[in-house]
Amino acid sequence: MSVADRASARPRPRTVLHVFGVMDRAGAELRTVDLMRNLDPDRYRFVFVTLTGRPGALAEEIRSLGGSVHPCRLDLGFPVRFLRLLRALRPDVVHSCVATFSGAILLIARAAGVPLRVAHFHSTGDRHGASLRGRVQRAVMRQLIDWFATDLVAVAEATMTSLWRSDWQRERRCRVLYNGLDPAPFERALVTTSPASPASPVVAAAVASTAAAEWRPTIVHVGRPDPVKNRSAAVDVLIALRRRGVPARLRVVGRQDAHESAQLRRRAELGGVADAFDLPGESFDIPGLMAGADLLLLTSRHEGLPTVVLEACAVGTPVLAPDLPGVVEIGRLLDGVTTVPQGCASEAWAEAAAGMLAAPPTSAQRVQALHAFSSSPFVMDQWRRGMTSLWDQ
Repeated sequence: MSVADRASARPRPRTVLHVFGVMDRAGAELRTVDLMRNLDPDRYRFVFVTLTGRPGALAEEIRSLGGSVHPCRLDLGFPVRFLRLLRALRPDVVHSCVATFSGAILLIARAAGVPLRVAHFHSTGDRHGASLRGRVQRAVMRQLIDWFATDLVAVAEATMTSLWRSDWQRERRCRVLYNGLDPAPFERALVTTSPASPASPVVAAAVASTAAAEWRPTIVHVGRPDPVKNRSAAVDVLIALRRRGVPARLRVVGRQDAHESAQLRRRAELGGVADAFDLPGESFDIPGLMAGADLLLLTSRHEGLPTVVLEACAVGTPVLAPDLPGVVEIGRLLDGVTTVPQGCASEAWAEAAAGMLAAPPTSAQRVQALHAFSSSPFVMDQWRRGMTSLWDQ
């Protein structure tokens, strides 16, 4: 058989078309590109459609991995443009990651004759809100999902329950697939990152002792500038901690918005913690960031399965977060997650944080945490197998 004959006999890759708002550096978007890196491009071809009309910061990397990004702004002309795009690309799978609005996406995919149509839920909330109009929109979209989705996937049980139904386990087309991380970068981070804090400091001693007072535990908050991430609450926790005499510093990591950044800096100045507050922007080395931190602070108002919590757990960095269902779900499977009631005062957060900072993890405990994570359901291999089995139906 000639080279040309062998090439023609080779099955074409399955085309999976993902729908997102924009391919910026955020949890679900980063995880999808990470999955793309771990798949054979001869078996799966990734195409992305973005509803904001912007390709996003990850577009260049997607193209370098053999994928493509098609901005398709969500306006009155969207249904016709999207239908034409589907007919031109002829994907085997439409994998929609836009919460309950996936109902409209999958309706158009069905009209285009796409055989596999997946609604993938990444959060416990959507953008429709609690108004009458929002509730009606949500009900309509859920009905469209019910009619036109061949499969429904969620990143956590709580996410499926919140955005779909409490009896979802009775539906054969519903499944929970935890996002997966590759443990290798976190193992390298533990090898190369030396802990910045002493092995077993005590906060009281840090306040009383001149020698120990040089210890400044590092708290990190990772998230985009979105009201859902509630980044201002992290500054309030820092203020409350410093008032308790804990010499902590806070790094709010993530894409910046000029208006929000100015508000956060002003908040820190008014609270007297400007010298302990930093806005370094985005980090491209999350494993290293987590391995060098003493505490991860999550202050989101709602989440699905927050990847940043998994990243902290992978290197044994303690996590303090509200008792969101997805966080509690992670805490049932991995150690190191402490929760406080949603909506509680910053003083309650500070009390919990002070106790956690009093005894940060040792190097041995971090290695033990990585081993536990590597055998958990949150690793890349399990996620890859689950996703490909979905697309190969």
